[in-house]
Amino acid sequence: MRLKTTRLLAMFALLSLGSMYLNPRGVPIPATSLRFQDVSLTSGSLNTHSMVKLSQKFNGIMPWLSSVGASVAAGDFNNDGLTDFYVTNSGRNSQNRLFRNLGEGKFEEVASQAKVADCNREGASMDAIFFDYDNDGDQDLYVVKWGGSNILFENQADGTFRDVTQRAGAGYRGYANGVIAFDYNRDGLLDIFITNYFSEDIEDPSTGQRVRNDLWNPVTTRIMHTTFTHAINGGKNVLYKNGGDGTFKEVTDQTGLGHTGWSLDVGAGDLNNDGWPDLYIANDFGADELYFNTGASETSPRFRLVIDKDGHPGIGHDWWKGMNVDIGDIDRNGRLDIYVTNILARRYKTDEGNMLWLNYSDPAKIGGSRFFNRSREVGTHDGGWGWGGKFADFNNDGWLDIFAVNGFVSGPDPNDTYWYQLQEMVTQTKNNAADVKDWPDMGDRDLSGYEPSRLFIQIPPSSTLQQENISPDSQTRMSGSPYVLPRFVEMAEVSGITDLYNGRGIALADYDDDGDMDFYIANQGAASNLYQNNLLAGAQTVRKEMHWVGLKLVGSPDKPRRVGNRRFASNKDAVGVRVELWVNGTCRIHELNYFNGFASQSDKRVHFGLGKAQAVDRLVITWPSGRRETIGGMEVPINRYHTIIEGKSR
Repeated sequence: MRLKTTRLLAMFALLSLGSMYLNPRGVPIPATSLRFQDVSLTSGSLNTHSMVKLSQKFNGIMPWLSSVGASVAAGDFNNDGLTDFYVTNSGRNSQNRLFRNLGEGKFEEVASQAKVADCNREGASMDAIFFDYDNDGDQDLYVVKWGGSNILFENQADGTFRDVTQRAGAGYRGYANGVIAFDYNRDGLLDIFITNYFSEDIEDPSTGQRVRNDLWNPVTTRIMHTTFTHAINGGKNVLYKNGGDGTFKEVTDQTGLGHTGWSLDVGAGDLNNDGWPDLYIANDFGADELYFNTGASETSPRFRLVIDKDGHPGIGHDWWKGMNVDIGDIDRNGRLDIYVTNILARRYKTDEGNMLWLNYSDPAKIGGSRFFNRSREVGTHDGGWGWGGKFADFNNDGWLDIFAVNGFVSGPDPNDTYWYQLQEMVTQTKNNAADVKDWPDMGDRDLSGYEPSRLFIQIPPSSTLQQENISPDSQTRMSGSPYVLPRFVEMAEVSGITDLYNGRGIALADYDDDGDMDFYIANQGAASNLYQNNLLAGAQTVRKEMHWVGLKLVGSPDKPRRVGNRRFASNKDAVGVRVELWVNGTCRIHELNYFNGFASQSDKRVHFGLGKAQAVDRLVITWPSGRRETIGGMEVPINRYHTIIEGKSR
């Protein structure tokens, strides 16, 4: 008894030391009329997520195992010009939901009529995306699952879908947590990349043979990660190549992507500005991975894993618990940055936190890019037990902000925490957590539950607080002049975002078409939120001063380009298109990869806040086909959405 007490006191002392950390120096909350209102109930878009429940053999840590599955995808499934939402549930025989946007702030649930509700008779839904896999102009639907075959639904253009999984060959049966669509070889066809978590097969201790890993009927309790920091016994990630004939072919190993880490999310984007989509994979219990696409130098593109001088995969020291990936140019230097959520608990775990990888040109590095995690310095570090995190310009001032949700397991008493048992277990098992039997019983203890969301609003660099020339690395001078470090201030509560649910997926969408960015949150085991942004419905001064422009981009697969002996084309959804918006002689970029973000897909329309600018100079659009088009500012009136079709005059 005395030994156990001594161990607990020592553990408490270590955790207490961890709570003494420095936040970025204080910045004042900027004056703003930014206000959000949860309208999920009144709009008719409310879903209460049903959680997955696995075998009773895992009851000791069931809250941990059943902590994912709430996801949301935004897309216009019926081509009426309004953004709809598809929301997953995860309980056995539970129904997924499809909320059809009726306009005027109202939704109707139509999943059963559309034939996309019944996905959980086998396995559990975890994520979903709308995408036009056959380039016929409507949005198809792909649902990925734990323990059951993934499902591809083809849109019938009459408000219904049909299951074409078997014909398409896209029914991978693993433990998927995330999925994106992207055109990795730029042939005008959207491919599918799936991140898997648990291994799809496992050793049966009674025979020594590898058998299917069935978490509802397990042959063993050794199903968990072998280590909290370097586990590679997870599921194999999968890349499906679109054949253009309604079928897909798995090309994972040929393209170098067959890692078996515990992957939770993946983000796609052209990180080195060579015209080809790269991948950043967020792994739990191990290092994240950065893969550069070799399409610029190889006819059949592959992915090259970045390894640092110490043999570490990725772009720098990370925290081994990556949950979310979003990609965007946060500091307007013309290069895409990366936001990765992770874990931070002020009383128990302060050596980690969310990561903001700022991207700089460096020809000496693989891919010509060098990344620095500046999240702590800029004020986006403390995201709690992070999940979904998205870049967006919420106040239309022309600078990207970040919204992030968090929270793991909420027990009835927040002070009855599982943190102590967890830390003691890690110590006793010497970081080997593979057998569920070695885990302390969670019971109904809390583990970083009841966390408020974070809304990090970027302070425009005209502020005197940001007039600092800071070198990103004292050892290495980047090309160009010294840069200005971004700064953010957290404003969720003062902006009306006050729920304490355990958030998972975030779908950004201007669902009411009023020019400011709203968002839908899928919460784990709880009611969803639809936060309406009332920025432009507020004070008249804000309405008059804060302008915006929106773009719906449509690729033309039937207008390919040939470069030498290679053929390039754009996909109908325009995934991967690069937009340069020029305003007052300055440029900002947006790359269309709306699948990025944990358990979520956002509206595929491009939204730019313009601040007080009353006109656009021009748009320069680089399509995946390689076609480059310039559109004059007179053709892009502000405060409205525009449809731009590749290769056609407007």
